[in-house]
Amino acid sequence: MTQRRFGRLQAVASLVLAMGRVPFWLAVEAGSTRGRAHERAFFARIAKGFGITIELCGTVDRAPGTLFVMNHISWADIPVILAAIDADFVAKGDIARWPFIGRLALRLDPVFVARDEQYQSHHQVDAIRARLRKGRSVILCPEGTTSDGTCILPFRTSLFAAADVVQSVQPICLTYLDRKGQALKPQRMREVAWINDDDLLAGAARLARETTLARVELLPPISVESHANRKQLAGAVRHCIAEAYAAAANLPR
Repeated sequence: MTQRRFGRLQAVASLVLAMGRVPFWLAVEAGSTRGRAHERAFFARIAKGFGITIELCGTVDRAPGTLFVMNHISWADIPVILAAIDADFVAKGDIARWPFIGRLALRLDPVFVARDEQYQSHHQVDAIRARLRKGRSVILCPEGTTSDGTCILPFRTSLFAAADVVQSVQPICLTYLDRKGQALKPQRMREVAWINDDDLLAGAARLARETTLARVELLPPISVESHANRKQLAGAVRHCIAEAYAAAANLPR
């Protein structure tokens, strides 16, 4: 465990510096190479300010229109993964209505979905398919919510229907460790995780107290054609991530 004496101040400073990049980001064409570079630098700055070191393991599938599937633990997952991988996020639709953050979210052009409106899932699947067909990669968190970091939650399988336009799906196993790559203590894991009605600002302040290693493990792609339907595919992807998560030194000690 490594305490950050001025962790909260560093986090605030990183947000200020990241905001200073926003005018330059907004000045370039959305989705352009320069625009994407500004996005990744923006999120990398936020992660660094909160004491997070990002470690990328494995090989990113760089084929146009790749569907990435990852587990979901914390609000910090978003800056971590978007700093590491050039892809569009599947995000909750209500984020677009958040003050200021909503405008930045619109600039990122994620695939917005309403997770509680299952009757609209076919529209959401079509939106993901359209993005993939255009050659943009998409990141999906099918647990549907964050966990306490002790296990991989069951997957919601409806959005896996969009995988019929890709040849393979690449699983991503995200773990939070101490700076030496060892498992976090239960109290620290709870500080990193963002669960249910946790307050975002309070949770961010807790995260900033100590240094944290975010390990992004790119697992071997899984063939879509070798699975009969979306539920089988989702099960195979979840099994792959769960095995990697259990094998990592990530369970609280």
